[in-house]
Amino acid sequence: MTKLRKIILSLVLILLVLLGIGSATLYTQTYRPVLKAQAFAQKAEQFNDYFYFKAVGKEQATLVFYQGALVEETSYAGLAAKLTNHGISTYILKTPLNLPVLASKKADQVINTKHLKNVYLAGHSLGGVVASMNAKDKAVKGLILLASYPSQKTNLAQSKLRVLSITASQDKVLKWNNYKTAKKRLPKSTDYQTIKGGNHGQFGNYGHQKGDGTATITQDEQERQVVQLMSSFITNQ
Repeated sequence: MTKLRKIILSLVLILLVLLGIGSATLYTQTYRPVLKAQAFAQKAEQFNDYFYFKAVGKEQATLVFYQGALVEETSYAGLAAKLTNHGISTYILKTPLNLPVLASKKADQVINTKHLKNVYLAGHSLGGVVASMNAKDKAVKGLILLASYPSQKTNLAQSKLRVLSITASQDKVLKWNNYKTAKKRLPKSTDYQTIKGGNHGQFGNYGHQKGDGTATITQDEQERQVVQLMSSFITNQ
């Protein structure tokens, strides 16, 4: 083996070790669904790219959902399962390392591959940022942001898109100043709603998130209110 090949091999091995360490670190920092959410996930059809929750009865619309950063997708299974009772089929996208930014085009891919119509995009926290990036797809009728806002590179102010923004009063994770500034990048018709007593982590079901405020309402109550707001927004077109 030549000296150059030995050097290249050593560099490759070092890179693989670093990637392994990085992946392991992310894994230990990932929030995982509580048992109740895991049970709801069993109701979904699971595919390589997403979990699919089929609407009960006549389908009113389809929701494509991005999870929050470092939160396992099935943490939102309860939300998705309950939306199906309102005629809303839901796709919870799977993303590498549970980071939506690593699958920023996946929503478009699912919409086009499945030939979806009357689609609403949604996302929690960083997932909402990524969902906003896909909101210009012709099939997308609306956008739902859970404790989230579009990035500086995404301006939907002149869009005719229907937008629902839901926050929680006890949320200590959301960067509120950035959230307020981002309002100028959303349509003036955006519907802003606040869940009193809710916090950041209870938009999913994965336990308490580091740095978050203490909720004064239960997980079930926050989820109930989110489902009600989302389903009313989607079905009352």
